Amino acid sequence: MGTYSGHAIYNGLLQNDEQVIQYVFYNHFNALLHHNAYKTCGNKNIDFEDLIQELYLYISKNNWEKLRKYNPEMPFENWFSVVSYRFFKDFTASMIDSSRNLPIENMEERSLLFQQNQIEKMMAEDIKKAIGKVTPPRNAQILKALIVDEEDPATVAERFDVTVDNLYNIKRRALAKLIKEQLQEYVTK
Repeated sequence: MGTYSGHAIYNGLLQNDEQVIQYVFYNHFNALLHHNAYKTCGNKNIDFEDLIQELYLYISKNNWEKLRKYNPEMPFENWFSVVSYRFFKDFTASMIDSSRNLPIENMEERSLLFQQNQIEKMMAEDIKKAIGKVTPPRNAQILKALIVDEEDPATVAERFDVTVDNLYNIKRRALAKLIKEQLQEYVTK
């Protein structure tokens, strides 16, 4: 692969030359990037490869707008060191800000919580669909009010003109029917 001059790197990156991109972001300046990442991110749990991808996207955005500020007559390493250091520092700060000032070590935990919330939302939608199939429609409305909307049983009983005890009987029978139908649907799949 050899060594590229600042001018060759500048031209190669502007032309999206894969060899030059590989040279700059993954090979020749790897130690410099690791050093800057360590200085700015410290021991925070940030994936180095992701950080390099973000740096690449930052420098290449808007047709290499950031790179166009580089003077090819000056040492590329100096410019790249300053740009990468500042980017890593800003990126780390933005990650902390975007996670509501939680340490970056908790990002994996936050990702799991996000996934769990997504699963819960999907389950809630599935439950709403299943309840919507309950017959008669009045029973579906009662189940939705009590289970999905978590309304007060006394309020729901008043709305449907039944006693609270009768409401619980309707709920119990409707749930039993719902479970039976869902199990039959599951078995036939």
